[in-house]
Amino acid sequence: MEKCEVCVVGGGITGAGVARDLALRGVDVVLLEKGDLGVGSTGRSHGLLHSGGRYVVSDPESAAQCASENRILRRIAPSFLKDTGGLFVGMKGDDEEYYSRFVKGCRRAGVRAEELSPEEALRLEPGLSDDVEVAFRVMDAVADPFLLTVANAYAASLEGAEVHTYAEVVGIDDGEVRFRSNGRERLVKAEVVVNASGVWAARVAELAGHAITLKPYRGTILVYAGRASEHVINRLRMPSQGDIMLPHRNTTLAGTTFSPEERLERYGIEPEEVQVLRREAERVLVKLRTRRILRAYAGLRPIVGEGRKRDFSLIPEDGFITITGGKFTTYRLMAEHASDEVCRQLGVRARCTTATTSILEEEDREGLELYRERYGALGTQAAEYADRRRRICLCEGVTEGEVLFAAEKLFCRNIRDIRRRTRLGMGYCQGRRCNLEAALVLYSAGMIDHSTVHTQVLNSLRERWKGLLPIAAQVDEVLRELRLMEATFGCAACYDRIKKHVRGLERFL
Repeated sequence: MEKCEVCVVGGGITGAGVARDLALRGVDVVLLEKGDLGVGSTGRSHGLLHSGGRYVVSDPESAAQCASENRILRRIAPSFLKDTGGLFVGMKGDDEEYYSRFVKGCRRAGVRAEELSPEEALRLEPGLSDDVEVAFRVMDAVADPFLLTVANAYAASLEGAEVHTYAEVVGIDDGEVRFRSNGRERLVKAEVVVNASGVWAARVAELAGHAITLKPYRGTILVYAGRASEHVINRLRMPSQGDIMLPHRNTTLAGTTFSPEERLERYGIEPEEVQVLRREAERVLVKLRTRRILRAYAGLRPIVGEGRKRDFSLIPEDGFITITGGKFTTYRLMAEHASDEVCRQLGVRARCTTATTSILEEEDREGLELYRERYGALGTQAAEYADRRRRICLCEGVTEGEVLFAAEKLFCRNIRDIRRRTRLGMGYCQGRRCNLEAALVLYSAGMIDHSTVHTQVLNSLRERWKGLLPIAAQVDEVLRELRLMEATFGCAACYDRIKKHVRGLERFL
């Protein structure tokens, strides 16, 4: 039985942040994640680093937290952020009274907002609608949620933390945490358990004999091909559905919805959600009307207690601490609060240093420009892969070296994990060709054997199809792409197995 001071359950951005915070304080930490890092709510967000403007009227406390954490993350993680800036735009027919409330709210919450004329906004973003009547420029930014999570976990491991993925917790009894990994059950004994499992926090708490009232809300996001804007575009109104459009790598994300969801697994995307998001996004950012929708995805947001506010909750018990709720932008603050409580219970006097300590130090090594651009400070670990430049994902430009780098250095166990690190298969063709290429690279390197190649490819394709099926009935190009995928993988002799794994596929093929 392994022993540690703290066991963190949940490897999303908050859990990884807690592990890093505690490891920096010299605490012995083990992190357990039932799947891949960031695969839950974190990876299904849009990765927006909020300026705070969205909440200045509806939730001033959250707005102030976002404004403060925005500035901190720019200091400690600049290589993992894209400083796009953001625009809040008011449209014809919007509530004009809200504009003055927004200005006052920004002033109170410390959110920097510069008013622009409609003409100035259109010069910055020519793809905006002519219906824009008022605009404000704010300090929004965009991050890759998977990479920022991995960076926190990697930094924690450098400080001595143990990180275990695909380690599902099945029991918690007086600090003894039982988990399944690689088909067998293991045990870790901790003085304090931190429950950072997001929407699963109530289930994990129940394993430990505690009760938490938590309501999941589903948020759906559309992915358009190409960058329709260079700034984050926000609607200047009370938070509603389809308020945000943002550039992310070679795509534009439009979202999100906010609907109660009873299921934590296997929840779907409704056609009405896709229609609402298309209507709202394309009204504001008219350039999207000519862009193909690549896919849709949805994630769950944990709301604690009554109401629908997105603030976070710290729920301390003796030897068991829950931290949940909140937003991607405030993960570091959430981790600080949870770690402070852990140290109080352990009698550790070390203070939090995450607000001033860079997540990873970036080294300037020749030949690693591509890796630094794509992976931020993590890319400095890629020197041995820099000469493996053959592109295997033509849509996103992912090289053979990047696949090997992710597989060996970034906590990856399969092609799906590699996709989340590298964007393999996230481009125009949604993995039609590069899934097979990646399997070949891993097989040639001895990382997978012939018996698992089919499973690796099928599981990766299943994830892609989940995002294609909700829009196939509405977008002819997506339906044609599905049919081309059918032909491609029929030739690869695994189509019959695909049909068994993807519910709903037979409706279209």
